[in-house]
Amino acid sequence: MRSIIFISILVLSTICSAQKNDSIPESEKEYLKLLNYTPKNFKIDLKNKPSNEFLKTDLNSIWKLKYAYELKDKLTDYEIKWLEEQINQLAVAYFIENKPIIIKSVGGYSGCPEQLLETELKNKTEITILSICSGGCIINKNTEDFVELFNNRTKKLLQNLK
Repeated sequence: MRSIIFISILVLSTICSAQKNDSIPESEKEYLKLLNYTPKNFKIDLKNKPSNEFLKTDLNSIWKLKYAYELKDKLTDYEIKWLEEQINQLAVAYFIENKPIIIKSVGGYSGCPEQLLETELKNKTEITILSICSGGCIINKNTEDFVELFNNRTKKLLQNLK
């Protein structure tokens, strides 16, 4: 009886651990890691950081800055300006690390592509194209503004390489 219980527990634990390891594809792990990555050269301007409740979190990644910028309707002009400077500095920090990123807003009516992370060669530099998928038919204007702001800084930096 003991051996049957032991074998049952062993088989059950093997099945459970096998399911846990393959739950997220490798490409999706890489995508999520990049969205939440903080470049070594990125320093948040804590001295001038506004004390607004929406900006209390560590705004040190694309995902966190994008989320904060989506709430810009609830921020003052000073807070928006500070946030935009952080977005610009994040784009610069990626560029300094030789990881320039262009963000592409995808989704809406046409849906989201399977591949959310691509690379492309521009001006002899490998660029990472990071797709941010909107969930439905309604486009968030603030997200589009975030994408444009981030991309404009990256594109200016790439132009200087010519």
